[in-house]
Amino acid sequence: MDGIGISAPTGTGVAIQAGSKQGLADITGDDFINILVKQLQFQDPFEPMSNEEMVAQLSTIRELEMNTKLSQALEQITNQQRFGSAASLIGRLVRGNVLDDQGMDYEVSGVVKSVRFNANGEAMLELDNGEVLPLAKLEAVTEAV
Repeated sequence: MDGIGISAPTGTGVAIQAGSKQGLADITGDDFINILVKQLQFQDPFEPMSNEEMVAQLSTIRELEMNTKLSQALEQITNQQRFGSAASLIGRLVRGNVLDDQGMDYEVSGVVKSVRFNANGEAMLELDNGEVLPLAKLEAVTEAV
């Protein structure tokens, strides 16, 4: 919850401070759930929310939980598909262009020996000649001779 603060003012509401440039656009599903929970904790005991409002908020929380779980499942499926696609290149001759340390474009080619994912989740093809080709830079795939 970077850049977002939740506090209960002296009234019945909950204050939200967004410290980022995008403001409330940075709020995640977990942040929203935390805001709703804080709102419930700090409501005015002399004017509590109605049953309808409570049910509506609980329904919203449940919907957010389900959407979060669905998003996580879809992300796992996507990652598995990326891994399967990259792994299917093992033993194939690949070619692509990459930039060197000076920003010069050069061609990399070789037979894919293994696949790994870097810290950013990008698939990296490790070639038989010791070079590495990012899957995103792949331009051609042929049968190894």
